[in-house]
Amino acid sequence: MRRRIAISALLLHLSPAAAAAQAAGGARLDTPSGFPVPRFVSLKDEETNCRIGPSFDHPVKFVFKRAGAPVMVIAESVDHWRKIKDPDGDACWVHQTTLKGQSHVLVIADTALHRRPDASARTTAMLGRGVLARLIKRRNGWVLVAADDIRGWADETKVWGGAIVAESP
Repeated sequence: MRRRIAISALLLHLSPAAAAAQAAGGARLDTPSGFPVPRFVSLKDEETNCRIGPSFDHPVKFVFKRAGAPVMVIAESVDHWRKIKDPDGDACWVHQTTLKGQSHVLVIADTALHRRPDASARTTAMLGRGVLARLIKRRNGWVLVAADDIRGWADETKVWGGAIVAESP
């Protein structure tokens, strides 16, 4: 019962739209940026400082070292900070200027690329875990990706950033 009261109290601090979205398990729409949360974006630079809190005064928790890597925005501050989560579930804060619209997905399990978005379609290539592939488009649980000169459709469950959480900026 105490847990229900605490959850109800938390929902009272949200706008009616945010409370309804969160209660339904959907994205929040009343964010400072105007974009839904959660959503996927990509890291803009080769090195991105990830801080323990939403300011340059907070210490760096770790440094991402992969431009284009997809991350999930899970919270926003009014002063342009984004709380992000990586595929391992680690969360930290980055300034919005270090992010861009989603451009890539990360292969999280060895996966076949298919000629069409269909598991029975001919396999054109295999991508191994850890490959960063350029995201071209999504269709019905599949993502069209490219890595070097290889292109094909992958099951969205095999890549981090494949499933639409919300549309990115």
